[in-house]
Amino acid sequence: MNATITPVRRWAARGAAVFCVAFALFQLALALGAPFGQVAWGGSSAVLPAALRWSSAGAGVYLLVAAAIMAVRAGDWGRALPGLPFVIFNVFLAAQLFLNTLANLAAQTEGERVGMGAASAVGCGLCLLALKPARRPRSTPP
Repeated sequence: MNATITPVRRWAARGAAVFCVAFALFQLALALGAPFGQVAWGGSSAVLPAALRWSSAGAGVYLLVAAAIMAVRAGDWGRALPGLPFVIFNVFLAAQLFLNTLANLAAQTEGERVGMGAASAVGCGLCLLALKPARRPRSTPP
C-alpha cells in the first residue's frame, strides 16, 4: 500500500478490525445456538432456527475476512499489496454498516434498536475514519 497511513486512519482501521472480530464471534455464537437471537435477525426468537444459524455462520466468516481487510488498511499486513481494492472494500463496509444501522434503528425489538443500532453506528464511524485522507502539507509563502 503506497499511501501514507495517518495515525487516525491506522487506529480507526484497527478499531474496525476489532469490531468485525467481535461481531464475527457474536454471529458464530448465534450459529452454534447461543440464546442471543432477540438482538439479531429481527429478534423473532432467542435461539435462531436452522436457516438463520447458517446465515449467522456465513456472516461470521464474512466478518473475519472484513477484519483481515481492515488490518491491511491499518498497514499491519500486506504493505506491498495495491491499496485500491482495500479502499473500495472499506467504502463498501462503511456503506453496509450505515444501512445496517438504519435497519437496526427501525427494528421492533429494543435490543436491536438500541444496542445493535449503536454498535453498527460505531462500526460505521470507524470505517469512515479509516478513509480519512492524509493532510497535504501547507505551502509557506516565500
